[in-house]
Order: sequence, then C-alpha cells, then structure tokens
Amino acid sequence: MYFDALTLTAVVEELRATLLFGRIQRVVLVGPLAIGLEVYAHGRRQYLLASADAQTARIHLVSQRLSRGVEGEPPFLLLMRKYLLGGRIVAIEQPPYERVVLFSITKAAESRKPPVSADELADDELDDDETVDEAALLRCDLIVEPQDRRSNIILVDDNNLILDAIKRVTPRMSSRVITPRRVYELPPTPAKRDPLRATAAEIEAMLGPDDPVKALVNTYRGISPQAAREVLARACGAVPTTGLGLPAYTIAARLREIVAEPPAPHLVRDENGPIAYAPYRPLHLPGAEAMPSMSAALEAFYAARQQPLGRDQRRADLAARLHASREQLERQREQIAAELARANELDRLRWEGEMIFAFLHQLPRGATELVVEGERIALDPSRSPVEQAQERFKVYEKAKSARAILPERLAETEARLAGLDQVLALLAVADDATHIELIAAEAEEAGYLRPSPTRRRPPRSRPLQVRSSDGLPIYIGRTARQNEEVTFRIARPTDLWLHARNIHGAHVIIRAEHPPERTIAEAAALAAYYSQARNDAAVEVDLCRRRAVRKIPGGPTGLVSYHPERTLRVKPQLCGEVVQKW
Repeated sequence: MYFDALTLTAVVEELRATLLFGRIQRVVLVGPLAIGLEVYAHGRRQYLLASADAQTARIHLVSQRLSRGVEGEPPFLLLMRKYLLGGRIVAIEQPPYERVVLFSITKAAESRKPPVSADELADDELDDDETVDEAALLRCDLIVEPQDRRSNIILVDDNNLILDAIKRVTPRMSSRVITPRRVYELPPTPAKRDPLRATAAEIEAMLGPDDPVKALVNTYRGISPQAAREVLARACGAVPTTGLGLPAYTIAARLREIVAEPPAPHLVRDENGPIAYAPYRPLHLPGAEAMPSMSAALEAFYAARQQPLGRDQRRADLAARLHASREQLERQREQIAAELARANELDRLRWEGEMIFAFLHQLPRGATELVVEGERIALDPSRSPVEQAQERFKVYEKAKSARAILPERLAETEARLAGLDQVLALLAVADDATHIELIAAEAEEAGYLRPSPTRRRPPRSRPLQVRSSDGLPIYIGRTARQNEEVTFRIARPTDLWLHARNIHGAHVIIRAEHPPERTIAEAAALAAYYSQARNDAAVEVDLCRRRAVRKIPGGPTGLVSYHPERTLRVKPQLCGEVVQKW
C-alpha cells in the first residue's frame, strides 16, 4: 500500500486544522522507529503518530493516547523532549508533491530545562493566549519523511543543522547524509512534471505500447501507482495494460482533477478487512467506503495490519497489570490471615489479664514473670502489673472486634482473588483485540485495574454462538459477564451446561434438553478449548443441567457452584460453525 504525496497532502490539511498553534505536552517512542506526540490545541488533546518504519511509514492523527513501546529512554527521545516539550507548533509545511512534513516549533528559552512530566501538566498551564518575548524563543523543526525504506524522522535546530534523527544515514549508506551537525537538505526533487499542468500533448507523447500506469508514475510528480490506476480508470472505464489508443485529453483532465480536488478520504475493505486507502473515492477498487478523515482511514488500515502484534502486546501488558493487582490482593489476604491468627489468641490475652489481677497481691515490685499452673506470663519490670493487665484487656477487646469482621474480609479477598484468576484465565485464551478490550473493561469495572481515562469503552458484545454438527445452538461465554449471561439469561433450566473441571474457563450451554452425544462432545471440546487447559492433550469437562448451577453468594461475576454433575474427558478443539461472534 502506498502512503503517497496525495495522501500526505490530505493529512497535512487535517494537521493544520487541528494542531497548528497547539502546545506539545508529551513525547513518546511508540516503537523503535515511531514517535507519538500529545498536542494540546483548540481546547483539547490531539495525538499524532509518525512512523519511519519501511513497511508502515506514515504520519496521521490517532484517536487514543499513545503509549511507550520501547524500554528505556534512547538519546533521540531525550533530545526530542528537550527541544519539543512545552513548544508550540507555529507552522506545518509540505513541499509540493513531496512526502515530507516540516513542523516549526518554538518554545521559551527558560523552559529548555528538563520539563515536568507530561502527566503533571495541568490545563491551566496550557493557556493558548500566553505570550512570550520573541527574543526569548528557541526554534527548531521536526521533519517527518514517510518515504518507505528511506523514511526518517529528523530534528533540526534554528540554524538548519541536524540535531539527530531516528535513523542516522552515513556516507557509506547514501549520498544524502543524515547525521548530527550536518546541514539539513530536503530530499532531491525528481525530474518530473507538475501534474496540475498536464496536457493532452504531454500524455500522448508519453503513452506507448508499455504499461500506462508506469508511464504516469515516471512522468509526473506525486503520482503513485494507485493514483495512476485511478486516473486511468476514470478516463478509460478500466485500467488498461497498454498505452496505445488511449484518450490523451481525458487522461490529462482526470490527472489534473485527482490532484486538485478536495480530499475525500476512503477506506477499501474486502472479506478479510481493509486492503487500501485513498484521499479520493477509488473507482477502480470495489468496496470503498467514505471515512470522516484521512487520519481515521489510515488508523483503521494500519491497526488491522498490526493487530496480531498489537493484540499480543496488549494482552501481555494487561496480564502484567492484572498480575500486579493479584500480588497486592495476595498480600492483603496474608495480612488478614495473620491478623485473624492473632485474633484467635485473644483468649490467652484475657486469661493473662485475669491472672495478673488474681495474683496481684503476690507480685513483688519489679517482677519479670508470673507462673500460674505451670504457664509463664511475661511481665515488664518497669511498669505496674495493673497497667499490664489493663493493656491485655484492651488488646483483647480490640482483637475480639477484629475476630468478628476478619473472616468476612478474608472471604471477600479470597473471592476477589478467584475472580481475578478467572479474568487472567479468560485473557490467556482471548482470540482478538476486541475480546481483550472487553476483558480489560470488565477488569476495570470490577476494581482489579485502575480505570484508564483515555481508553474508549468497547461496544457491548454477545457471547459466541456456534451451531453444532447436528444443527443445535451452542453458546460460549468468553468474559466473566458473558459467562453470567450464558448461564443465567440465555440458558433455560433444562439446557445442558458445561465447564472445564476445577479450572477457570468459559461457560458453555447447549440449547436443547436431550442433545445427541456428538453435540455434547463438541460442546465439551469447546469448553476445554476456552479454558486454562487449552494446550493440554485432554481435559475433564463437567456437564449438568442449568438448574443445578448456582451463583456463589457475594462472589465475583461469572463464578458459580453446581451439583450433581458428570464428567467427560475430551481434547480441546474448535468445533461447529460460528453463527455470531460479537
């Protein structure tokens, strides 16, 4: 897919409308070759992504706050923070038909000191009416060149000297050197013609027996193979394979048209997801749909391509946060258990206090112990026996109150641990990014994670519905809330309910009172597949009527008890035909 000059032109228009005169308040490395900026402009925060990766080179706005994607703080990141944080974007330029964007940034000289972290910046520090003495301003340029394998992100000072780049280019690598302290020069302009001045005579002279797409690309600036195919499709009704006999006048008109017309962002999808994007309606590609902005089209396109990596990274990050919450809950459980153990010794404290009072007349001044019926009671010789007896009674009363509430607190903590273990188990078998986000939302609602102010709530989903080989519906819960919906809303009392034995996993029901054994075996295999034991050779799965399943009083969402049941041993695997995924 081509991130061409026409696409960049549409993006630059959006950036000028949203980021111009905004203040940069956060800079992160999203990946080894990608940066993210958080810009406060026009009363709201905007998020900009720029990538210099050869496969995904691009620049556009994104809808969510970008997170750090590399460990540590590389020198280029520290340099960007030094020069960019707190600075204002005063100009955004694109040389005609070039895949280059230049952000001109100014900031107050005194703010060049290491800045406060972006998360600590308050909105009252982002006054758009704030004025600074021009003489006290520092200026620099952030230059993004999304040019496939030659892509780069470069920081240039006010003297047009390169400060550093995300990819340094030495003389051995290219004649265009990108290293610190070198003068920055724009990429060399190709010896091509301006498409806005295309004429029928030029087109006719250019066309021949060869591929007309290649001819247009080689002749005119800013025209990618996709744009060339679109020009020919508009002019000829289809993309021809030879330039002989083509209408030169119409091709010239369509070429000028596609360059001059206002951006009309579109995304092209097929049954496997997005396959192309364009700043115009691509007539030569079926399945094009209009998008609200060029950035929205780019975000959807690249998110689909990076979904497997992003999904796995998101799962790992979410699992790490959940494990941290689990460790905290485990420490709480141990503390409560220790307090409960101490509280259970309160009878000893009361007995010691009573014995001190009973033998008070026999205790000499400065006594260090009292022995009663062979039991030793330690005493402090510097304090009076009466004080020590009263202290024991005080501790006894406090422990007695604790003993009344600690078992309930311990049970609540253990229930939360069980609920969190269920979330972790369901996360481990999550199949896609949407599923992971649903689990994250439920974890936040349950209090296992601190709510994220930037994460959008995912749409409500339905449990997975599968049709068995016998044509019977099988419903599968893949989050805690879906498990509860499957068991207590969708299932009827006489339906069969299945769950992997003694481990966390999905609730599965068969919407039939007497299903065939083949359907039961398939449902059991699905219950095993969507459980902690997915990778085991064989898994025990319990089966019972839904009416035998009960919610655990006060327990987390999705945790149940059941009896009586019978057990099957099956191989975890996907079965049946998916009817409804979400």
